[in-house]
Amino acid sequence: MTRTDMSPCAPSTLARADDERLVALIRSGHEGAFCELHRRYRPSLERLARRLLRLSPHDPEDVLQDAFLSAYMALRAVDRPIALQAWLSMIVRNRAIDYLRQPHASRVDPDSERVLTLVPALMGDPADVAAVREEMRAVVGAIGRLPERQRLALVRRDFEGRPVREVAAGLGTTTPATWSLLFRADSTIAENRRRRELGLPERAGDAGSDAA
Repeated sequence: MTRTDMSPCAPSTLARADDERLVALIRSGHEGAFCELHRRYRPSLERLARRLLRLSPHDPEDVLQDAFLSAYMALRAVDRPIALQAWLSMIVRNRAIDYLRQPHASRVDPDSERVLTLVPALMGDPADVAAVREEMRAVVGAIGRLPERQRLALVRRDFEGRPVREVAAGLGTTTPATWSLLFRADSTIAENRRRRELGLPERAGDAGSDAA
């Protein structure tokens, strides 16, 4: 008897799920839903990345990995309605622009060296899958515990790739105030990473003057 493939990326009825359902499942932690998102949108996003980078030496695969990781982190960290295809295309465009502007342009910052293995792990690579999942839960949890405006600012800058002035406009605040939100968010995440490594409890983010 043939053994059934029970990996997160095994074929499933998710192929018939609409985008709204996929997003809800990803936000609930269903890794198979993220695999379906990847299967559904990778071809068109790869074409977009190749078109944007056609005159540059950058590898579109790097842009795609950054973009899918960013999308996963953003979907898990923030619960708001999105038009999935347009949103994913925006992330790829912003990532490609980052790569064109600077030689080492990956902007997925929080714990990025360790969590960049997320996408291949979820796509079926068995190596260290459990460790990757645990690290991702820790990072997503740390972002989710930030005060709301810090979390939104961080997700829109680091995962959606929006310029800070655009983040500020979306939050209805000034660019300097947005930089302050981002500084506090980055500081809290960095401190909590150190605390995790030392086996200490994480601290909640300081809202400070987030209402500004």
